[in-house]
Amino acid sequence: MKRYCLPGLLTFLLLATLLPATLLPATLVAADAKQDHAFTDFIRISKPEGQRLPVSYDTAVARFVDEKNNAEVHLVGAVHIGDKEYYLELNEIFKKYDAVLFELVADEGVKPDREKTSGESPSMLSALQSGMGTALALEHQLDHINYRAGNMIHADLSPAEFARRVSERGDLVQMFYRAMILGAKKSGGDAQKEELRMQGRLLGSFFAADPALSLKRVLAEEMINQLDEAGWVIGGEGSAIITDRNDAALQVLRRELENGKKKIAIFYGAAHLPEFAKSLENDFQMKKTGVDWVIAWDLTRDQSARK
Repeated sequence: MKRYCLPGLLTFLLLATLLPATLLPATLVAADAKQDHAFTDFIRISKPEGQRLPVSYDTAVARFVDEKNNAEVHLVGAVHIGDKEYYLELNEIFKKYDAVLFELVADEGVKPDREKTSGESPSMLSALQSGMGTALALEHQLDHINYRAGNMIHADLSPAEFARRVSERGDLVQMFYRAMILGAKKSGGDAQKEELRMQGRLLGSFFAADPALSLKRVLAEEMINQLDEAGWVIGGEGSAIITDRNDAALQVLRRELENGKKKIAIFYGAAHLPEFAKSLENDFQMKKTGVDWVIAWDLTRDQSARK
């Protein structure tokens, strides 16, 4: 009987941390975007030189500048389960922007409100993320980001438009077939050895002094290792789930720039950022000037070891 190896699961878990809770557990991204900007431009593992264990799992704040019009746009990567301190830090960072454009497949003008949504039934992906958060001692993004702040602006598709475009493009079917092909490719002897190695690491985490911390370290490193595979599984020539939603956000960006906003953040899942970066450079004539990093998962008890 054919066996499908664990890294396929890790690819799925990686996507779950990059995708918003409102989406189905699938996504696609334009293949040509990744040629110019990689996922690793916007998400990374920090491991000081000479140290065996990682100290943090980080997301980027990438800066793009339009010198001619004295405007700048920052791409702020989101991981949808993280340390509470991560989201509190993002709330402070967001205060310095004229506008923060955020993702949420919802009707125009909607802002998440924890008090109003806490009693609602979670989506499949939201339930998965919540389960991962509990196992890893992490929190969910919607519980802590202050979407009620005055500069937070919804910049995404409506549910009806999103569903129509997903159906027209056949995104979910494409994702399913790529995942099946990847599983078949990884069913050989080397894949089984990799599966056993990962099973050993995961099992060892449950017997560690701090199981949640140990499991976070294992999953963070392995998810970064799976980025190329995830990029292939979610590859394609445009999609509703990435490309069309990005286009909706960029329309809002143009509007806000035309209205005189000079410092704007785009706060989206890291899977969206390679395409955003390409669009800012090609369509908005902006230049990338640098990147800062925010710790999403603290992977050490020793706070002084965080870089």
